[in-house]
Amino acid sequence: MNPGLPYDLPNFGLSENYHPRRFAALWQHPIPQWRHRLAEAIEKGLGNQAPRIFFRADDIGAGGRPFEALCRLFRSFEIPLAMAVVPAWITGIRVKQLFKLAPLEEPFWGWHQHGWCHVNWQRSGKSSEFGEERPFEKQFSDISQGRRKLQDIFGEHLVDVFTPPWNRLSLTTMKILEELNFKAVSMAAGFPRGYKNPDGIKNLRIQLDLHTRKSRDGISDFGVLLDDLAALLGRREPIGIMIHHQRMTYFAFEFLQELLTRLQTQAEARFSTFRELIDGDNEE
Repeated sequence: MNPGLPYDLPNFGLSENYHPRRFAALWQHPIPQWRHRLAEAIEKGLGNQAPRIFFRADDIGAGGRPFEALCRLFRSFEIPLAMAVVPAWITGIRVKQLFKLAPLEEPFWGWHQHGWCHVNWQRSGKSSEFGEERPFEKQFSDISQGRRKLQDIFGEHLVDVFTPPWNRLSLTTMKILEELNFKAVSMAAGFPRGYKNPDGIKNLRIQLDLHTRKSRDGISDFGVLLDDLAALLGRREPIGIMIHHQRMTYFAFEFLQELLTRLQTQAEARFSTFRELIDGDNEE
């Protein structure tokens, strides 16, 4: 353990042997010299100004030990975390679980909509809940009922951002989001081809995926992750980092803890909320 960090992970209910059912290869075991390599990558990537960074946690729907560890981690650093909530997964009991671990009055949590039920409706191609194969009426029904449900639960704390499952949506989806007055989407890619963005909907883009990585070579993929991080840190635009707490091993939590520490102290990063990104409060 690093005694300079704000806490030790075992205090957060996770043992060093903790592994979820599914996780990426690079999080199986600690990579040799990983702390040193992370520090080097951040130093290499720093530009002339402090990077602007936001974190987004996907597939939020219930409490549990990994979710508790994630909330305590970000709370201890006082760093905001955008919470992408799947409306259909939320029940009265689960609302109580979420608010016990991430109280509604705390300023750290950017509650927003993550599709409706996180189901793939595509018969071919890449997974998507809101792809071109789904008609307007069905998409509108799902998105609007999800929005109403989350508004009833989160009230004024709900942010007008739509994160589509699998980071994909269609032109049809964009038309619906405009009708429902969403202010932004958050995806890994750009807008769907042909979208002209007439109403100024922003894309709070994700550039770095920590946990849903596909490579089976963990050591090699760790190097790719660090290279990608270094390349991003010198950019002027906000850097979006995606988290899936259900796929985080003990090592993944250790890495995230060290990453937050390094970004906060070594990089002197500015951490943004979704509201700030929508309003442009972090623009220079």
